[in-house]
Amino acid sequence: MHKLAELNNPAAALLFADYCQSSGLQVKAELATAGPAILYCDEGDYQQATALLREFIQQPDHPRYQAAAWQRSQPVAQTGRPVKVAIPWAKVINSPVTSLILLLCLLVYGWQQLDFKTATSSLQLTEPAQLWRWFTPALLHFSVTHLVFNLLWWLLLASALERRFGSISLLHFTVVTAVISNAAQYFLVGTNFGGLSGVVYALFGFCWLNQKRDPQPRPLISDPLAIFMVVWLLLGFADVLWVSMANWAHLAGLLAGLLMALLMKPPRAAVDH
Repeated sequence: MHKLAELNNPAAALLFADYCQSSGLQVKAELATAGPAILYCDEGDYQQATALLREFIQQPDHPRYQAAAWQRSQPVAQTGRPVKVAIPWAKVINSPVTSLILLLCLLVYGWQQLDFKTATSSLQLTEPAQLWRWFTPALLHFSVTHLVFNLLWWLLLASALERRFGSISLLHFTVVTAVISNAAQYFLVGTNFGGLSGVVYALFGFCWLNQKRDPQPRPLISDPLAIFMVVWLLLGFADVLWVSMANWAHLAGLLAGLLMALLMKPPRAAVDH
């Protein structure tokens, strides 16, 4: 294979390689412990890959690149290893609050496609006196990738919490952590944000600490995954990623989830089946 380019951002190199491979081009990224990541491609694909690389450098945050990574079941991580998410669909169906929030996010996203301005202006935290707005930014998503990423983790983690602690507890958890994460982003940055990721970070923190306090046979959040999520959070604050993130909402959500893990106890009869 021929050397195509060097990129200082390993995650961006992996993202571009995934996009090329989803387009039928033989491009791979070689990561090093130190120094830039190197992109290689087949000789026959060199010209087309070069043209795609120019487009990528100009718009690295375009949704089509993240979409390609999801299609290949490899959410981008600096390790370059695929992250597989197994969703217990049968159990999700029997989790009404999990299903309700999923449906609301999908309906709101459809509304955004039909009338983006009205949808966002109706749900963003622009009028603090309207109390529902402290929650509703969690239902807004600004790309398919943004929506899919949050909902995949929501389905996995929220359904597990709902089965173990009950639907009322999950509803309470969701409202509280959404309000806390939205409030942090609002007061520290402004109104231009949306997404379920503050609640997702809360679920990450909750599931990880709850597993430490009350070990289960099949932990949802391993220590390496927890470390990766914290590193990803720190990279967001360092502003070195190719996407804009609601960093304060993520941090507040994570802290709220850890606190909720200390406060919430499962019913005595609860079992993780």
